[in-house]
Amino acid sequence: MIRAALAGLAVVCVCPWAHAEEVNVGTAGLSPAPAPSPVSAGVDRFKAPNGQLGAGLNSSEALPSRVFLEMGFGRAAESESQGGISAEVHVNSLSWIVGGGYRVTPNIEIVGMLPIGWANYGFSTSGNAALQLDQSESGIGLGNLQLGANYVSFGTPLRFFAGGAIQYGPWYKDYDLGPQLGVLSMHATRGGQDFGLYYPELFSIVTPARVEYDLDRLVLSSDGALGLHIPTDGGDIDFSVQVAPAAGYYVTPNAQVGLRLPFAWMPTASGSRATYFAMEPYGRFDFENLFLAARFTLNIDEPYGFAFDAQKFWAVHVGAGASF
Repeated sequence: MIRAALAGLAVVCVCPWAHAEEVNVGTAGLSPAPAPSPVSAGVDRFKAPNGQLGAGLNSSEALPSRVFLEMGFGRAAESESQGGISAEVHVNSLSWIVGGGYRVTPNIEIVGMLPIGWANYGFSTSGNAALQLDQSESGIGLGNLQLGANYVSFGTPLRFFAGGAIQYGPWYKDYDLGPQLGVLSMHATRGGQDFGLYYPELFSIVTPARVEYDLDRLVLSSDGALGLHIPTDGGDIDFSVQVAPAAGYYVTPNAQVGLRLPFAWMPTASGSRATYFAMEPYGRFDFENLFLAARFTLNIDEPYGFAFDAQKFWAVHVGAGASF
């Protein structure tokens, strides 16, 4: 009975739905000053917390391409005791988002990204040797590929991008429990955002967008997207709305700390599956045409929060990217 109850909780929780740099000027009698780096004075950069949201995107014609990678670790667990028997169930998740973009014109970027997830599901009992169990399952799977294009506007203090994309992976079906949990858990470890990247047999049309406004060292921003999600197995069509307002502050010219508030709404759903809300403290560090980033995802409400409650998810993410 304990095993059945805890395993049911795991399935319900995890699968609720199926500066510019100063340039020195040479003076007479001295060697000429070195040329500025490609990303320096006069180059505008998006100040997003990761590559998926626009980090690495800049106005330099010498650096039209970018690549990015983000890795995350998430966990949900619960333990219970009854009649002298203890039971524990957990889901540990490792995930990656790999992607890149290329500006075919100064204001049009082609972008692609792919989620990859690994998960380990475990169940064990102790306290009675005759009833002792220790079972686990794990696996790695590919989510849905996203391909799209964005119109990009650089400027100070205002910059933004807006575009359209499709999300689909014909390979993402008939996965065993381990690989399917690996990909599905990414929806939880990323605050309920980007539904169409993580659910099987789903073709999605989405409209990603981001706007930033600079106030000296303070950066105010918001990410958002509308999504139309069409099951390829004949199920009901779903619609999603997501937004993530944020504020970041440059504590040094190259180090930003901030807070995002991801929120997603599924008007075609009901109950706890209709809304997702999280908090994400983050940091970003710039090194010429490279960036490093880290963030911590705290799910606040059902179905994935509160983050540290039984069978609820928290996650930490680290990422990097380059422009070239």
